[in-house]
Amino acid sequence: MSDDLQRPAPPYMQIADHFRTLISTGTLRQGDRLPTIAQLTERYKVSPGTAAKAMRQLRGEALIDTRQQGSVVVGGMRAVPEPAERAQRGVTFDTGDETTMTEVGVVPMLPSVGAALGIDADGLNRTVVRREAITARDGSPYRLSVTWAHPEFTDAAPELLEPTPLNVIMLISERSDRTATAGRDYYEARTADEREAAALHIEVGTPVLAGTAVWRDDVGPIAYYEYVVPPRHAVSSDYSLLPSRI
Repeated sequence: MSDDLQRPAPPYMQIADHFRTLISTGTLRQGDRLPTIAQLTERYKVSPGTAAKAMRQLRGEALIDTRQQGSVVVGGMRAVPEPAERAQRGVTFDTGDETTMTEVGVVPMLPSVGAALGIDADGLNRTVVRREAITARDGSPYRLSVTWAHPEFTDAAPELLEPTPLNVIMLISERSDRTATAGRDYYEARTADEREAAALHIEVGTPVLAGTAVWRDDVGPIAYYEYVVPPRHAVSSDYSLLPSRI
C-alpha cells in the first residue's frame, strides 16, 4: 500500500485493510507494534480521528490490543490463497510456505470426482490422477489439498505423476491444447475427519473450512481441487464487478 490513499473505500478502512493483510500473511506477528496514531496521521495524511477509527476496527476484530505504549498485534487469521489465485499464480502463497506431496498416483475414480470432471465414473476401469499435498507455514500445517486430473494429461505432462509440488492447471495449459478459462468454487463449514485431523495436527471434530474448485475450458472440466484448512484461517478473494445490462 502506498502512502497515498485511494477511493472509493473510506480512508479508515483502507488503513485497517492494509494492516489486516500484514497480520494475516504473517508480515506482522504477535507482539509486533503498529504505528502510533500520530505516525498514522502523518503517513496517510488523515485526521487523528480517522487513524484511531482504523485501530478500533482492528481491535474489534481481535487482531490488535491498545496499550499504553501503543497498539500491538495479539492474533489474527492466516490468509489462505483462494483456488483462483492458486490456479493463476502458482503453488505457494508466500515465501514462508512449504508444500509436501503426501500421495501422487493414478487411482480408481470415485463417482463424486467423476461427476466433478464430467466423466461417468461408473464405467469399468475408470482412473484419475490424484495429487495430495500438505502445506505448512512456519512449520505448522495449514492446508490439506487434493488435485484430481484425467490421466490422459500424463502423456503430455508426465510430471503430474511425480511427487513434486507444481501448478497443475498451468502445466496442463503449457503441455496440451487445454487452457482453463473459468472455474467454480464451493465452500463448506464442517468438522474434520480422521484423515484431515491427522494431516492438520488438530482433533477429530474440530471445525474446518472445506472448499472445492472445478477449472474448465470450452470443452469441459480440466481439473478438480479439494482443500481443508483449520480454524483461524481465512480465504480472501479479490474480484471485479461488471455493470448489469438489462
